Amino acid sequence: MPSVVIIKLGAVGDVLRTSYLINAFNKDFDYTVTWITSEASKDILTNNPHINKILIFNKDILPSNTDILICLEDKKEFVVAASKISANKVIGSYINANDNLEYTDDVSEWFDMGIISKYGLERANTLKKENNKSFNEIFTNSLSIKIDDIQPKVYFKEKTELSKPNSKSLKIGLNLFAGNRWPSKELKQSDSQKLIDAMSSYLVANNINYTMTLSCDDSSSEKANYIIGDRDIKVINTNNNISEYSNHVRKCDFFITTDSLGMHLAIANNIRHIAFFNPTSAVEIDNFNSGVKVISQSSGYCSYEPYAKYDKTLWKNVFNQWITEVEQFILSNK
Repeated sequence: MPSVVIIKLGAVGDVLRTSYLINAFNKDFDYTVTWITSEASKDILTNNPHINKILIFNKDILPSNTDILICLEDKKEFVVAASKISANKVIGSYINANDNLEYTDDVSEWFDMGIISKYGLERANTLKKENNKSFNEIFTNSLSIKIDDIQPKVYFKEKTELSKPNSKSLKIGLNLFAGNRWPSKELKQSDSQKLIDAMSSYLVANNINYTMTLSCDDSSSEKANYIIGDRDIKVINTNNNISEYSNHVRKCDFFITTDSLGMHLAIANNIRHIAFFNPTSAVEIDNFNSGVKVISQSSGYCSYEPYAKYDKTLWKNVFNQWITEVEQFILSNK
């Protein structure tokens, strides 16, 4: 059986959405799939039946050869390691004869608007803003797969059943954090409090029973507890356990989230969600009709600025969209 090696280490949410492509790829071509990833991303792939072997970068011995090598990384350290694997065909990034990062033509539509773009970062930002295709749409051409074969799925053995529509209490989950690489994805803490207070006031005024949770990990637990204060909201610290995080998201009727792992888990579990975007691109995300996107109106939207200009109206726009979602949910379950 022919073999394919894919190198994608992070972020975890990006690894998850990339796995949908490989699931479709393997369905169409039936390859033995080896995935080289990070320790942090391993669990999101472990139970995927379309992946035969998972190797941890800088820990496991990497294969010496393969039929097809797919490298979707832009960090030189990772691409150097990938380039040492002999392949009949390479898709993605590689190290050229001048020891520089380069990428194959079949993925130029993606990498041209990335941080290793051959056009430079300024032009990459412009191309990203002009782009009107999702990640999935772009890679159907690169990997010669069918768009309809790309379906969201996370392979965990969940601990609970999905929330039932006739549940007495509306279960609302929030993820307002996004890690250290893109701090401007997050709402300011004061705006997070405004959003939570506005939601709670609306629910009480409309006699809607609810429970509300704010998820975090160890790195954001202090911020989470500060935002909550004495509010009647439970902080869920998943302790960086992706399976627990997925299980938590899966129990929610609504999930409000940054463009982060929380959003990708909501999509994978088909949970109705609202995702807000700044500075990353909303167009690139395919939510498979399970959610709504709220886009920052700041000039920093859709750029490679980790500290992009902040949109002071973002929390209010998220709240207004959430009201629409709640009203539709109540009408559909009468």
